[in-house]
Amino acid sequence: MAITAQDAIYVVLLFVVLIVFLATVGINRISILRIRKRARKAQEISTIMQHTLDISKNYVLKLDVQKQHTINLHGNLFPEEGMGYEESFEMIHPDDRVIYKNFILRMVKEGKSTGTCLFRWDMSGHQHLGDWHYMRDHGVVEYSHDKDKPPTNLFCTLTDETEYFQKESEKDELTDKYKKMFEQSIVGLALYDKDGKLMNANRKMREILKFQGEDDPYYFDTSLYDLPTFRNLLTHNQAEDLYFCTKSVIIERGVNCFTELRTHPIYDENGDLFYISCSIRDITQERELDLLNKQKDLEMQRAKEEIQQYETELQYLMDTCDMRFFRTSLADKTCTFYKSLSTHEKQMSFEELTEHFVDSPFRSGLVDFINYFSIPRTDLTYMHPFFHEGEELQWNYIDSVPFFNSEGQLEGTYGIVRNVTDLIEKQEKLKLETERANDSGRMKSVFMANMTHEIRTPLNSIVGFSDILPMLSTPEEKKEIVRVIMNNCDMLLRLINDILAISSLDESGIHIEPYQVDFAKSFDDICESLKERIQEPGVEFIKDNPYRTLVTTIDNGRIQQVITNLVTNAVKYTHQGHIKTGYRYENDGLYIYCEDTGDGIPKEAQGKIFERFVKLNDFVQGTGLGLSICKAITDACHGQIGVISEGQGQGSTFWFWIPCEVKSE
Repeated sequence: MAITAQDAIYVVLLFVVLIVFLATVGINRISILRIRKRARKAQEISTIMQHTLDISKNYVLKLDVQKQHTINLHGNLFPEEGMGYEESFEMIHPDDRVIYKNFILRMVKEGKSTGTCLFRWDMSGHQHLGDWHYMRDHGVVEYSHDKDKPPTNLFCTLTDETEYFQKESEKDELTDKYKKMFEQSIVGLALYDKDGKLMNANRKMREILKFQGEDDPYYFDTSLYDLPTFRNLLTHNQAEDLYFCTKSVIIERGVNCFTELRTHPIYDENGDLFYISCSIRDITQERELDLLNKQKDLEMQRAKEEIQQYETELQYLMDTCDMRFFRTSLADKTCTFYKSLSTHEKQMSFEELTEHFVDSPFRSGLVDFINYFSIPRTDLTYMHPFFHEGEELQWNYIDSVPFFNSEGQLEGTYGIVRNVTDLIEKQEKLKLETERANDSGRMKSVFMANMTHEIRTPLNSIVGFSDILPMLSTPEEKKEIVRVIMNNCDMLLRLINDILAISSLDESGIHIEPYQVDFAKSFDDICESLKERIQEPGVEFIKDNPYRTLVTTIDNGRIQQVITNLVTNAVKYTHQGHIKTGYRYENDGLYIYCEDTGDGIPKEAQGKIFERFVKLNDFVQGTGLGLSICKAITDACHGQIGVISEGQGQGSTFWFWIPCEVKSE
């Protein structure tokens, strides 16, 4: 079957139609896929934008220009139903409303498609609490297809920049604060760049370095590294913390003062030098004060040492002189005593203190304090002790000085109280010794007169009787005259011996030479010799020797001298009765006595009977030296001597005791 040309045309047309159909279907399919892809991409972009808006905490608003109504597109700045254009202006700060209206007018009426505006918005809404936030509005205008017509909508993106402005405000406040601190600092402050160029200096720095104007070319054109003070300390490559004191001299500006300097390098985050801060303080006055203080310290140290020395000397005086410092208080009626300068020793009331005075003006003065102690007082007072133990009264010197308050009223006294008991006793002893010396002088004068008389009496007898001796005829007469001559010779010899003995005492004292002796036999021998000296017929000589033998070690010659003096003294004053001499061994020594029934010794004279030149009867021959020689001998033998007498006419017993050790009896 043959295909006609017409059929072929139909087939071709059909084939073309099929191809066009398939092509149309394919294009539509591709378009749908592209639309879906774009829709997904738009959705993703929308989601990203939504997340971005959420993260940025921005608000997106839509202002319908025709209706003048605003709704939220993102965020909840307005209510859900939106807010009228005029009503929204109530939420804007009054000072910013004009600014915002002008912004809207420029966008809507002047045809600007985009713009920004900063204003303050009350986040408390209709409550109007004044919770102002800084909002930056980024506006975009939407037009209809006919751009010759007014815009239909205005889209606004509001960004809350309150935190930024707060930080900026805090930063400004902090900057102002530091500027004030920098400018008003009492220390000179300056800031240099890394090249050492001065950037800023505060008022104190300009004052110390004597700036000539705010922009002194000398300081602003001279590098820190070239200044004389820092030339050898700081370099571009070696900037470090420095702290030192020096004398700053800048001839160009007349600076000549002592300063305290500090430098501190400031580095950036990379460790590179960024700035150098410098501080300066004028310490000229401080240095002068410090030097003055050091001088004062030295003076105070010297004064302290002197005071310490005075206190030591005063303390020494108070200790050695038994002296105390006192202070009285009229208000408290108390008296406080100090043995040292730091602590008081005792405190007592006026009433207690008066009980210690025996009879003194101070006793009545404590009662009539104002009238008595208003002037300085010095008194020697006899009083009961209150610093020492014991009941014996003591002598005290009290020196008192009044002190007054600013109104001239007497507040109390201060002074010293010094125990002078030893001094008074020594003065009394000195007085007695002076009297004794005077008496001794008088007695020496009497002694010289007596000695002349005593020597002339036996000497005259010896010469006179010697002259008549050849003229006598009978032996009896011659024998009597010879006896008288011998007695006077013996008297003259004893007198000379006493004078020699007392002279030896004054020159070298008594020299004792003990040796072993049978004192019993020696005592018998001396008694036989002494017995012959008794010439009175009514006087009996009695010897008391209780031992047949008594061997001991003593200076027998000195002992016999004492016995002889005691018996000779008894012979002078005994005219009736007996003279008895004896001894016994007791208390590790020899007790020797001489008892007589003579004139006796008055009680008041017994204390001075052993002193030199003492004679109780000037009509009795003698020098008054015998008993004093006896005492000197017994003292040299470390013994004792004494007298026992009931008084005038009662006789007396002289005794002495010599320590010794008996070998055998």
